[in-house]
Amino acid sequence: NHEILDSGAKAAAGRKRILILEVARPTLLYLLAFETALVIDENGSQMTSHNCVPSPAKKAKTTTSWRSWKGELEANNGKRFGLQDLLPGFTLRLEHRQGGTLATHRGEERILLYRSDKKGAIAKIIYSSEIQEQPSLQSSVAELQKNIAQAKIHVLDVKSQYRGRDLGGLLFSEAITHLKSKYCNNDDNEDDDFNTNEPLKSDYEQKQLYDVNCSLEAEEDVTRHGKLIAFYLRLGCHVVSKRVQYISDNDFAYRKVPMQVTLKAATTAARKRKRSSLMSKASFLPVQLVGDAGKITVTPSGGSEAGMKFDWLINQADDGIQFSTTHGHFLIASPSGNVTILDQVNDSYSDVDGWATFVPLHISDEIDHDDSPFQQSSSRSLWVLRSCHGTFLTADSVSKCLSCTKLPSFWQANGSNLSLACTSDTPPRRHHYLQCWKLQTHEYGQSMRSRFLNFSLGNATLFEALGWIHTFPAYPFHAWSCEDTSGSSMVSSPSLRTLSFLMAEAARDEGLPDWVQLVALFHELGETVKKLDPNNTGKMADSIYDWTISTRSRVVGCAIPNCATFSEFRHLNTDVLDARYSTDTGVYEANCGLDNVLLLWSGPEYMYHLLRHNQTALPLEALAMVRYYLLGDWHEHHEYTSITNEYDEDMLPWVSDFDRLRRKTRLECLDCVDLSDEQCAYLWDRHYSRIAAKYDCDRLFAW
Repeated sequence: NHEILDSGAKAAAGRKRILILEVARPTLLYLLAFETALVIDENGSQMTSHNCVPSPAKKAKTTTSWRSWKGELEANNGKRFGLQDLLPGFTLRLEHRQGGTLATHRGEERILLYRSDKKGAIAKIIYSSEIQEQPSLQSSVAELQKNIAQAKIHVLDVKSQYRGRDLGGLLFSEAITHLKSKYCNNDDNEDDDFNTNEPLKSDYEQKQLYDVNCSLEAEEDVTRHGKLIAFYLRLGCHVVSKRVQYISDNDFAYRKVPMQVTLKAATTAARKRKRSSLMSKASFLPVQLVGDAGKITVTPSGGSEAGMKFDWLINQADDGIQFSTTHGHFLIASPSGNVTILDQVNDSYSDVDGWATFVPLHISDEIDHDDSPFQQSSSRSLWVLRSCHGTFLTADSVSKCLSCTKLPSFWQANGSNLSLACTSDTPPRRHHYLQCWKLQTHEYGQSMRSRFLNFSLGNATLFEALGWIHTFPAYPFHAWSCEDTSGSSMVSSPSLRTLSFLMAEAARDEGLPDWVQLVALFHELGETVKKLDPNNTGKMADSIYDWTISTRSRVVGCAIPNCATFSEFRHLNTDVLDARYSTDTGVYEANCGLDNVLLLWSGPEYMYHLLRHNQTALPLEALAMVRYYLLGDWHEHHEYTSITNEYDEDMLPWVSDFDRLRRKTRLECLDCVDLSDEQCAYLWDRHYSRIAAKYDCDRLFAW
């Protein structure tokens, strides 16, 4: 297939990786870099370019939830959300002091770290320095020929509740930065961290520069043996060849390990980029950047090292926020989408300050947006972090590294543990669950059963219904599934029919009973109600709430478990204020069994009642799978013990295993190719039609 790459495609290949797959002709090659499709004709020799960006008319078909949050991003363009909006509460600031009545050493200085909402320093470093006027007897010949300044770290202390964020490393780096500025660098402007293109001062203007020998004693007890030494080694110190002191006072024993770091005076031949000091920053916070697999890695700009995990700070900037390591190196986003750490010697970035700035934009959970002041509804609400290039910061779930993409990626800010987590959650998903909590009461469930369980929508076979769900996306809440691309050449998401067939095939490959394979094929058919009832259910699904989508369920009519999905929206549900539904059993008899309770009204709940109404020959385990696989509070978290019975316990392993199979298939199907009508018909005719006939599921059903 390399023959189809002509000069135009090769030019694109030089900028982006292109994967050529052997597929059925005519072939479609999609270049994400240019949002362009290259359509190769039947003989594979000629290509035509097509714009794959949906036309304005097609974009108008986008769902309401997509429009609302995307419109909110555009509306928030002019707003300035800062550090306190993202992580409300306290901030930190640094304060530098020299001498004073508390000083006990010559040339003593302090750097203190304060919280904005409390008195007293939470961390401090005390150090002193002076120029060595007379060389000591132990000085080497090289030292005698140099200008030497001596410095010593006397105290480095972080209060116990603030440890684990490398605040000690921050204070140490700030002290080293100040010593370099004082003795080693000719540039007296400490705040001009990125101004490296200025001409050097003339010889008569240059101040006397010194090398600095900065010493310290690492004091550690047996509980921290080796940890403090390793901490200072990471900061560039080394152990000096002196005897280690061991001290004991009967109840407590520790050792003192002499260490040193040498700071070299800058030369006129080479000038390094200075470390950025936080002393001038009005406010900042330590933060953890996490993804699905924990801490996120970033590659330094030199590219010589593999991805590394850093301790981060968020700094308030004029136009947004900036991320830096505790050692003062900024996170920057390049126009190509690469995200890296700017090291001290890299001068290849023209607009570092702009490239280091990200604008946080909030996606509200509220249904109606007005001009009222910004209110953050919960720590689970969503943010996007937009770079100056118009791209969005994301954490790749596979490489576990930061990058920037054109498609928004969403973050959740948690002020209690000071973290920013890149989440697979999306605004459409939160909007769906918010409406679910608001609408799905005990009364709503009863009314929907009265309306739909007379099965008067029409007649159709299950295989016909499988054809209807071909138009529904398998992942309705993914950002790339919310953009309507109907009519275009590209299919951005596999269909629900494809997911159903692949799950059935997965059950078949695992050797599960044939009725499990059939349930896997039919369990999502509740969404067909949107086709059968377009004027009511269909319109509601497009505008307000789509109850047919398979999402986590719960029992209505009793107390709601704390582990319920999106429990932060529970206050929207009027049942929580009704005393009848406030106990573990609620309106039900103790241990009445799940067969006798009401679940959230959903597509699978409707499908369960449809299979029962049409009197199929499926075993009871199959019906339990259809109804309860979404009831994770029961089969995962073992809730509802007050209303379940022994029969439910017998069904639980089947339900749990079915949910495991479904989750596994959904993960594997993310990047799969949509099955054609012919492929689905082939699978049905060759295998599943016989199973459907065996369990009396091959006839017309009342819907």
